[in-house]
Amino acid sequence: MSFPKPALASVFICIAFTFTACGGGGGGGGSESTGATPITSFPLQAGYRTRVAAGSADSFTISGTCSGTATITTSATSPATFEGVSGYSSGQTATINFTNCTPASNAVTGTLYHDASYTLLGSSFPGVDYTKFQTAPPPLPTTVKVGDTAVYATVTVYTDSTKATLTGQRQLSYVVEADSASTAFVILITRSYNTANQLLFTSQSKYRIASDGTLTIFTIDVQYSTTSTVHLLYTKA
Repeated sequence: MSFPKPALASVFICIAFTFTACGGGGGGGGSESTGATPITSFPLQAGYRTRVAAGSADSFTISGTCSGTATITTSATSPATFEGVSGYSSGQTATINFTNCTPASNAVTGTLYHDASYTLLGSSFPGVDYTKFQTAPPPLPTTVKVGDTAVYATVTVYTDSTKATLTGQRQLSYVVEADSASTAFVILITRSYNTANQLLFTSQSKYRIASDGTLTIFTIDVQYSTTSTVHLLYTKA
Protein backbone atom coordinates (compact mmCIF):
# COMPACT_ATOMS: atom_id res chain seq x y z
CA MET A 1 0.00 0.00 0.00
CA SER A 2 1.21 3.51 -0.80
CA PHE A 3 0.78 6.58 1.40
CA PRO A 4 1.18 10.24 0.40
CA LYS A 5 3.34 12.26 2.77
CA PRO A 6 0.44 14.37 4.12
CA ALA A 7 -1.41 11.20 5.12
CA LEU A 8 1.59 9.99 7.08
CA ALA A 9 2.09 13.41 8.64
CA SER A 10 -1.50 13.70 9.78
CA VAL A 11 -0.98 11.05 12.44
CA PHE A 12 1.66 13.12 14.18
CA ILE A 13 0.12 16.51 13.59
CA CYS A 14 -3.06 15.41 15.34
CA ILE A 15 -0.88 14.35 18.27
CA ALA A 16 0.49 17.88 18.36
CA PHE A 17 -2.99 19.15 19.15
CA THR A 18 -3.55 16.80 22.02
CA PHE A 19 -0.60 16.39 24.34
CA THR A 20 2.46 17.66 22.55
CA ALA A 21 4.90 15.71 24.66
CA CYS A 22 3.75 12.13 24.71
CA GLY A 23 5.31 11.27 28.04
CA GLY A 24 7.91 8.73 29.04
CA GLY A 25 7.68 5.21 30.33
CA GLY A 26 6.39 1.96 28.96
CA GLY A 27 3.01 0.28 29.10
CA GLY A 28 2.15 -2.10 31.87
CA GLY A 29 -0.98 -2.56 33.87
CA GLY A 30 -2.73 -0.21 36.22
CA SER A 31 -1.52 0.38 39.74
CA GLU A 32 -2.46 -2.30 42.24
CA SER A 33 -5.11 -1.31 44.74
CA THR A 34 -3.83 -1.39 48.34
CA GLY A 35 -7.10 -0.48 50.00
CA ALA A 36 -6.27 3.21 50.04
CA THR A 37 -8.95 5.77 49.27
CA PRO A 38 -9.29 6.02 45.46
CA ILE A 39 -8.02 9.17 43.78
CA THR A 40 -11.03 11.12 42.48
CA SER A 41 -9.31 13.91 40.53
CA PHE A 42 -6.11 14.24 38.52
CA PRO A 43 -4.01 17.41 37.86
CA LEU A 44 -4.17 17.37 34.06
CA GLN A 45 -3.08 20.96 33.41
CA ALA A 46 0.05 20.78 35.61
CA GLY A 47 1.04 17.43 34.15
CA TYR A 48 0.65 18.74 30.63
CA ARG A 49 2.75 21.84 31.28
CA THR A 50 5.55 19.78 32.80
CA ARG A 51 5.72 17.42 29.82
CA VAL A 52 5.56 20.20 27.22
CA ALA A 53 8.30 22.25 28.87
CA ALA A 54 10.66 19.28 29.19
CA GLY A 55 10.19 17.72 25.73
CA SER A 56 10.15 13.99 25.05
CA ALA A 57 11.23 11.11 22.82
CA ASP A 58 8.88 8.17 22.25
CA SER A 59 9.04 5.02 20.13
CA PHE A 60 6.10 3.02 18.82
CA THR A 61 5.33 -0.24 17.04
CA ILE A 62 2.77 -0.01 14.22
CA SER A 63 0.09 -2.61 13.51
CA GLY A 64 -3.12 -2.71 11.53
CA THR A 65 -3.19 -2.07 7.78
CA CYS A 66 0.55 -1.48 7.87
CA SER A 67 3.28 -2.77 10.18
CA GLY A 68 6.46 -1.06 11.29
CA THR A 69 7.90 1.39 13.80
CA ALA A 70 7.69 5.10 14.52
CA THR A 71 9.36 7.71 16.72
CA ILE A 72 8.27 11.15 17.87
CA THR A 73 10.85 13.54 19.31
CA THR A 74 9.78 16.89 20.75
CA SER A 75 12.33 19.40 22.01
CA ALA A 76 12.10 21.38 25.22
CA THR A 77 10.36 24.72 24.79
CA SER A 78 12.04 28.08 24.10
CA PRO A 79 10.62 31.64 23.84
CA ALA A 80 8.82 32.38 20.57
CA THR A 81 5.94 34.34 19.00
CA PHE A 82 3.10 32.88 16.94
CA GLU A 83 0.44 34.94 15.15
CA GLY A 84 1.43 37.94 17.28
CA VAL A 85 1.15 36.07 20.59
CA SER A 86 4.23 35.68 22.78
CA GLY A 87 4.91 32.32 24.32
CA TYR A 88 6.99 29.24 23.59
CA SER A 89 7.86 26.93 20.73
CA SER A 90 9.18 23.40 20.48
CA GLY A 91 10.47 21.48 17.49
CA GLN A 92 8.96 18.13 16.64
CA THR A 93 10.26 15.39 14.33
CA ALA A 94 8.29 12.26 13.56
CA THR A 95 9.58 9.31 11.55
CA ILE A 96 7.84 6.20 10.22
CA ASN A 97 9.36 2.95 8.95
CA PHE A 98 6.97 0.46 7.32
CA THR A 99 7.70 -3.17 6.53
CA ASN A 100 4.75 -3.72 4.18
CA CYS A 101 3.67 -0.29 2.89
CA THR A 102 5.27 2.40 0.74
CA PRO A 103 7.09 4.64 1.05
CA ALA A 104 9.07 2.39 3.38
CA SER A 105 10.20 5.38 5.43
CA ASN A 106 9.18 8.99 5.87
CA ALA A 107 9.84 11.91 8.19
CA VAL A 108 7.98 15.07 9.12
CA THR A 109 9.52 18.04 10.94
CA GLY A 110 7.79 21.13 12.24
CA THR A 111 7.26 23.54 15.11
CA LEU A 112 4.57 23.70 17.79
CA TYR A 113 3.60 27.00 19.41
CA HIS A 114 2.17 27.70 22.89
CA ASP A 115 1.16 30.86 24.69
CA ALA A 116 2.71 31.99 27.98
CA SER A 117 0.42 29.57 29.88
CA TYR A 118 1.48 26.65 27.66
CA THR A 119 -1.87 26.52 25.90
CA LEU A 120 -1.29 25.32 22.35
CA LEU A 121 -1.76 28.04 19.71
CA GLY A 122 -0.91 26.26 16.45
CA SER A 123 1.77 24.54 14.41
CA SER A 124 3.82 24.85 11.26
CA PHE A 125 4.92 21.73 9.36
CA PRO A 126 6.48 23.02 6.09
CA GLY A 127 5.37 21.03 3.07
CA VAL A 128 2.46 19.53 5.00
CA ASP A 129 0.24 22.18 6.64
CA TYR A 130 -0.10 25.18 8.93
CA THR A 131 -2.67 25.18 11.72
CA LYS A 132 -4.14 27.66 14.16
CA PHE A 133 -7.15 27.72 16.46
CA GLN A 134 -10.25 29.50 15.20
CA THR A 135 -10.43 31.24 18.57
CA ALA A 136 -7.95 31.14 21.42
CA PRO A 137 -8.65 27.89 23.31
CA PRO A 138 -8.98 27.82 27.08
CA PRO A 139 -6.27 26.10 29.13
CA LEU A 140 -6.80 22.43 29.80
CA PRO A 141 -8.82 21.79 33.00
CA THR A 142 -6.85 22.15 36.22
CA THR A 143 -8.15 18.74 37.28
CA VAL A 144 -10.20 15.99 35.65
CA LYS A 145 -12.12 13.00 36.99
CA VAL A 146 -13.43 9.77 35.53
CA GLY A 147 -16.45 10.46 33.35
CA ASP A 148 -15.37 13.95 32.28
CA THR A 149 -15.74 14.68 28.57
CA ALA A 150 -15.68 17.84 26.46
CA VAL A 151 -15.19 19.22 22.97
CA TYR A 152 -12.04 21.26 23.51
CA ALA A 153 -11.52 23.43 20.43
CA THR A 154 -11.57 23.65 16.63
CA VAL A 155 -8.37 24.02 14.61
CA THR A 156 -8.24 25.63 11.16
CA VAL A 157 -5.90 23.95 8.66
CA TYR A 158 -4.08 25.72 5.78
CA THR A 159 -1.50 24.54 3.27
CA ASP A 160 1.17 26.93 4.61
CA SER A 161 1.85 30.02 6.72
CA THR A 162 0.48 32.40 4.08
CA LYS A 163 -3.00 31.07 5.00
CA ALA A 164 -4.03 31.59 1.39
CA THR A 165 -5.50 28.11 0.98
CA LEU A 166 -7.85 26.58 3.53
CA THR A 167 -7.86 22.77 3.53
CA GLY A 168 -10.19 21.97 6.41
CA GLN A 169 -10.52 21.85 10.17
CA ARG A 170 -9.96 19.54 13.15
CA GLN A 171 -12.23 19.12 16.13
CA LEU A 172 -10.54 18.28 19.42
CA SER A 173 -12.20 16.54 22.35
CA TYR A 174 -11.34 14.31 25.32
CA VAL A 175 -12.88 11.74 27.62
CA VAL A 176 -11.59 10.43 30.97
CA GLU A 177 -12.05 6.72 31.74
CA ALA A 178 -11.43 4.53 34.77
CA ASP A 179 -8.14 2.67 35.20
CA SER A 180 -7.15 1.98 38.82
CA ALA A 181 -7.53 3.47 42.31
CA SER A 182 -4.63 5.86 41.66
CA THR A 183 -4.68 6.37 37.86
CA ALA A 184 -7.10 7.15 35.05
CA PHE A 185 -7.06 7.07 31.27
CA VAL A 186 -7.35 10.31 29.29
CA ILE A 187 -8.35 9.69 25.67
CA LEU A 188 -7.71 12.64 23.37
CA ILE A 189 -9.74 12.57 20.17
CA THR A 190 -9.03 14.45 16.94
CA ARG A 191 -11.51 14.42 14.07
CA SER A 192 -10.16 15.92 10.85
CA TYR A 193 -12.46 17.24 8.10
CA ASN A 194 -11.89 18.66 4.63
CA THR A 195 -13.54 21.84 3.32
CA ALA A 196 -16.58 19.78 2.24
CA ASN A 197 -16.99 18.69 5.88
CA GLN A 198 -16.09 15.10 5.02
CA LEU A 199 -14.35 13.18 7.81
CA LEU A 200 -10.77 12.33 6.77
CA PHE A 201 -9.55 10.57 9.90
CA THR A 202 -10.25 10.05 13.58
CA SER A 203 -7.30 9.74 15.96
CA GLN A 204 -7.63 8.55 19.56
CA SER A 205 -4.54 9.00 21.74
CA LYS A 206 -4.73 7.12 25.04
CA TYR A 207 -2.71 8.25 28.05
CA ARG A 208 -2.51 7.11 31.65
CA ILE A 209 -2.50 9.96 34.15
CA ALA A 210 -1.20 9.41 37.69
CA SER A 211 -2.18 11.23 40.85
CA ASP A 212 0.84 13.54 40.50
CA GLY A 213 -0.08 14.45 36.90
CA THR A 214 2.51 12.21 35.22
CA LEU A 215 1.31 11.37 31.70
CA THR A 216 2.25 8.13 29.93
CA ILE A 217 1.29 7.44 26.32
CA PHE A 218 -0.13 3.99 25.56
CA THR A 219 -1.62 3.91 22.09
CA ILE A 220 -2.55 6.14 19.16
CA ASP A 221 -5.41 4.66 17.13
CA VAL A 222 -5.95 6.24 13.71
CA GLN A 223 -8.86 5.35 11.42
CA TYR A 224 -8.96 7.03 8.00
CA SER A 225 -12.34 7.78 6.40
CA THR A 226 -14.03 8.92 3.16
CA THR A 227 -11.00 8.53 0.88
CA SER A 228 -9.33 5.62 2.68
CA THR A 229 -10.11 2.65 4.94
CA VAL A 230 -6.61 2.44 6.41
CA HIS A 231 -6.41 1.69 10.13
CA LEU A 232 -3.14 2.18 12.04
CA LEU A 233 -2.47 1.40 15.70
CA TYR A 234 0.65 2.94 17.28
CA THR A 235 1.60 1.19 20.52
CA LYS A 236 4.26 2.60 22.86
CA ALA A 237 7.36 0.39 22.61
